Amino acid sequence: KNLEKAFYWHQKVVESDNVSLENKNEFCNKCKQPYTDYLWCKLCNAIRFQRDFLKWTSQNEFVDKFIQEAQLYAKNSYEILEWIPYNKLSSINYYDKGGFSAIHKAIWLDGPIFSWNYENQQWNRQTTYEVILKTLNNSSSSDDKFLDEV
Repeated sequence: KNLEKAFYWHQKVVESDNVSLENKNEFCNKCKQPYTDYLWCKLCNAIRFQRDFLKWTSQNEFVDKFIQEAQLYAKNSYEILEWIPYNKLSSINYYDKGGFSAIHKAIWLDGPIFSWNYENQQWNRQTTYEVILKTLNNSSSSDDKFLDEV
């Protein structure tokens, strides 16, 4: 139940068109445009994500496009979706069962992106981050019920 509430509020933030402008005096080091959020340049980060599209796949074109679209339009780091390869997970433990899926907890070794490191030319990440995994049954389906479960 708490996971459902957390996802609901996450979706509310993502669907909101309000972009935080509290950092309106900060500009991207590369394109000189204002950040859309703290240390976040939507334009430059979309280009960085697009360059990496061929470096990963979920093996499901529908899922890949869904993730890629989220990356291209992310106004901040909280709106990013990423495909996490199995070898980047540790401490995987069963947690619960849902309608289309079994639910597990794990540690994401790389962790989520939070900004771009201009000096090292790579993403800054929050390492060893706890995540929830869903093993989706009938994942070749791309209907609305499947997407709701994701």
